[in-house]
Amino acid sequence: MTDANPAQRHVQRHNQISIRLHYRREADWHRLEAQQWNERGFCFFHTHALNANSVAFKRSLQHFEGEIVWTRACQDEALVTEMLLNEAIHRQADRLSAQAEMQQRLLRLMRVQGMVEAKQRVLASLGGIPDAAQWQHQIQQRMQEALFQSGVRVASPVWSAVVVDALALGGVVQDLERWSGSLGKG
Repeated sequence: MTDANPAQRHVQRHNQISIRLHYRREADWHRLEAQQWNERGFCFFHTHALNANSVAFKRSLQHFEGEIVWTRACQDEALVTEMLLNEAIHRQADRLSAQAEMQQRLLRLMRVQGMVEAKQRVLASLGGIPDAAQWQHQIQQRMQEALFQSGVRVASPVWSAVVVDALALGGVVQDLERWSGSLGKG
């Protein structure tokens, strides 16, 4: 698929946090992390080939439609590593459901792109990361699976509201990064 409106590529995209959504494939909902997002759409990685141009998405109970404007197959070890880390963080957050504050902190960490070393340290402290050989095996196994990236164009008030909320949260994340960076310079 090609983008019928390449001028959209010049609209500022945000990536300070990813936005957790679900997409519908056949009768099932699958989790995704929207990245490189703006008010016109987003990109996401997925393991299922999407054959439809229009896809149903949801955030909590709010549903909206998006048009897949491009898709490419990709295999990037750094991306696979981060995806596995985020999955492990999600499992730890589920395990800590009785500790609501810790659970929320883990879920926020999952939404921040990058920070691979910090995520590994957090998982190690929680006992949620396998030994080096098992971890490398998981990465290599996932590298063998199909991985796709798609770009989605969205024109929906539901998506617009999600973007407004993410921009507010993203500003907080950026402020915290600047604040923590200034502490280390002393």
